[in-house]
Amino acid sequence: MNLRKVFLFMFAAALLSSSLSAQSIWKESKNPSWKTATGAEQYEQLLWRAVKDKDWLAVESHISSNFVYMDSTGTKDKAQRVADLKSMELNDLKIDDINVTAQGTDAIVTYTLSRKSASRDIPGVRVMSVWQQQKSGWVLVAMSETVIIAAS
Repeated sequence: MNLRKVFLFMFAAALLSSSLSAQSIWKESKNPSWKTATGAEQYEQLLWRAVKDKDWLAVESHISSNFVYMDSTGTKDKAQRVADLKSMELNDLKIDDINVTAQGTDAIVTYTLSRKSASRDIPGVRVMSVWQQQKSGWVLVAMSETVIIAAS
């Protein structure tokens, strides 16, 4: 009788374990949208796709009103950064070495970004973005870019 209880317990534990692990093996959508994105990495990629596609409504609606941007020229607010993004001509971009660190309702995303325009290559940058989950969804609250300097 004890052996039967042990067997049933082990069977139930194995069944529960397999059902929980099955939830984590769902594949992420290959073409996520703002509504189907499942994390900060996808939001970051969607933001850059919106910049490239000149979808300024999507860009502005996913940047918080108190957004702060910083690069070698100093800090900028949302309006200044959006103006900079609007002046970019992006034909191609590539995100590499992406890393996401969750921190409560925030997510810190770091990566390298390569951008190209029709007339020139734009220097590669290291980016750190902070996304925050709010009632309206995820919004970008801060971003910093540092130009990558080639080692000599």
